[in-house]
Amino acid sequence: MTILRNFGSIEQALAHSLKHLKEEEVKSSTGKSLSHFRKCSDPDNKDNVIHFEDAIHLDVLLDRAGLGTPLLSTFIHTIDKKRTESNQDFSVSHSLMQIVARIGNLSDVTEKALDPKSQSGVNLSKQEKDKIYKALKEVEGKMTALKKAVDN
Repeated sequence: MTILRNFGSIEQALAHSLKHLKEEEVKSSTGKSLSHFRKCSDPDNKDNVIHFEDAIHLDVLLDRAGLGTPLLSTFIHTIDKKRTESNQDFSVSHSLMQIVARIGNLSDVTEKALDPKSQSGVNLSKQEKDKIYKALKEVEGKMTALKKAVDN
C-alpha cells in the first residue's frame, strides 16, 4: 500500500531521500536501519519520528553523494511557512540577515563546485549546477521577502 505524504513535509523528504541511501551507510552513520527511517517517513506512525541528530547524519550522507541536504531544506521551508502562517511581521533587518545567510550558502556551494578537486574539476557537473540553482532560488526567495517587508 502506498503511503500518501503531504507535499513539502519532512516525511516526504525523508521517504525520497531513503531511496538514495544504502543500508550499510545509514546503519554506520546513525546506528539505525533503513527500516526504522521508513517508519519515520509514515506520517500516520506517531511512535516513530526522526530525531534531529539522525536527520543531520542522513543529510551529510546525501550531501556527500551530491544530492544536497533535502531534510535541512524542508526544515527551513517549514519554519518559514510557520512564520508566515502566524502573520508575524518580518522586519527589514531580519529579512536582510536571511539574505546574507543564503548568499553565504550560495558562495559555499559555488566555491565547492569550482574547486579543481570537486566532482568535475573546474567544470560544473549537472549535480553541482543543480546545487547552485537551488542556492540561487533560496537567495531570490529571501530577496522577495525583503521587497515585501520594505513595501509595507
